[in-house]
Amino acid sequence: MDKPTIALTMGDPAGIGPELIVKVLSRGTACGCRTSDRDCRPLVVGDPSVMRDICKVVGANLRFSLIQDLSEANFSPPDVDVLHPEGLRIENVPWGRVDPDMGRAAALCLRKAFEMAVDQKVQGVVSAPLNKEAFHLAGYRYRDELAYLAELTNSPEPVILGVMGSIWTVAVTGHIPFKDIVGLIKKERVLRHILRMRDTLKKVGFAEPRIAVAALNVHAGEGGLFGREEIDEIGPAIQAAREQDINVQGPIPADVVFARALEKSFDGVVSMYHDQANIARKLQPRHKSATLFMGLPVVCGTTAHGTAFDKAGQGIADPGSLAAALKYTVMLSSQAGE
Repeated sequence: MDKPTIALTMGDPAGIGPELIVKVLSRGTACGCRTSDRDCRPLVVGDPSVMRDICKVVGANLRFSLIQDLSEANFSPPDVDVLHPEGLRIENVPWGRVDPDMGRAAALCLRKAFEMAVDQKVQGVVSAPLNKEAFHLAGYRYRDELAYLAELTNSPEPVILGVMGSIWTVAVTGHIPFKDIVGLIKKERVLRHILRMRDTLKKVGFAEPRIAVAALNVHAGEGGLFGREEIDEIGPAIQAAREQDINVQGPIPADVVFARALEKSFDGVVSMYHDQANIARKLQPRHKSATLFMGLPVVCGTTAHGTAFDKAGQGIADPGSLAAALKYTVMLSSQAGE
């Protein structure tokens, strides 16, 4: 089987993104995530001068070569091919600061990577973290990069999946105001996320995935005393999933569902909103966590953390989460045609 071609976008240049890419590509194996040039054909989408500068900081033995088109890529480490998107201009990187030019740079790199994805030239994308404030200051009026990519690729309902060690998570609602969550907790939406979780778990090797569905309300609503979403929407979605022979349990109170998952009772957890999943995820070791955007033309992996401006340009960033994102992107990209 041919190795998948993976485009790594440099993220916000003022953050730790370029450093993470340099460390992952120079190590081959990072923090226990065994993914290297043996598993995929990586190239960077970004500015070669930014990558060379951070390479000096880190002391990595990589050589970055500018290419104008993917057809020019050699994929011959320690040489790293860097595709420079049209319109990308970076003169001085303001390490550790929010800057609209850096937000625009991150967006242009993502755009180029997904143009190649739509044209089936790459089989996966790994995005170093971007800064949402810089992204918005650059004029991109999207709630997050996933909404931006959804519009770019005409993808109707992409979702964010998270990995925390052996446990997978997905949230029925994402980056929205808290007051808007309840109106989106509907049977059909919950069921779609259960199905997406089942499909993803099967792709990564779980023959019979065990899925938990978190409740929305305290104590799972206490029979309607604290809210009826569990009775009217979440419970019926779980029953509909069981009718499709899915091993799913719930609604389980949110304050115990991840404790049970970490005790190996479940392989995946469907949460109702962003922080239900992410508070649990971010309490786990970062080098075992990654974020995956699914429902786009190709899978897109990214870190379970942000741009870490306080560490930018110092050579001290931990590449484990980006390495995990690369590992799972390669795994899912390799099976995309199966």
